[in-house]
Amino acid sequence: MKFTAAYEQSRDAVYGYLVYMTRDVSLAEDLSQEVFLRMFLHLDKFRGEASVRTWALRIARNVFLSYARKKQPQLLEEQEWEPEPDVNRNLPEEEFLRKEEARRVRDCLMCLGEQERTVLLLRDFQELSYEEAARIMNLTPEVVKSRIYRARQKFRKIYEDSGKGDKAEWRR
Repeated sequence: MKFTAAYEQSRDAVYGYLVYMTRDVSLAEDLSQEVFLRMFLHLDKFRGEASVRTWALRIARNVFLSYARKKQPQLLEEQEWEPEPDVNRNLPEEEFLRKEEARRVRDCLMCLGEQERTVLLLRDFQELSYEEAARIMNLTPEVVKSRIYRARQKFRKIYEDSGKGDKAEWRR
């Protein structure tokens, strides 16, 4: 397999995962470079037991965990939901609502722990199978299914709680 093909197959998934995990575009770009450097250096070790995307996401998770443990341990913890200040008042209403909803989902995801966030991102956002998510997280598919269920329940509660009172503000 050539590196350019591996890069093309996994670029968006790796970057998207890292943006959600770090909430920092610049940091996600830096960590993505580290992921692709590791892929390039170890391409000969890719055995094809999983898809290239799955392999790349596993590397991305390892790079993220390594970075977070050393530099920003708070990225691994659950956080309280705090709405960000509204700086988009000049956007057309539909665009504003779309961006506000995306921000709300990101904020709610950040309220989850690293394991819960990762399993949701891999399964629901990256649309990986239980088996692929299990390989990335070094778990069994059964454990992934269980964690997905609990993470979705927790996310749903946080999401519902975060929306209380918003409707009155949006109608103003």
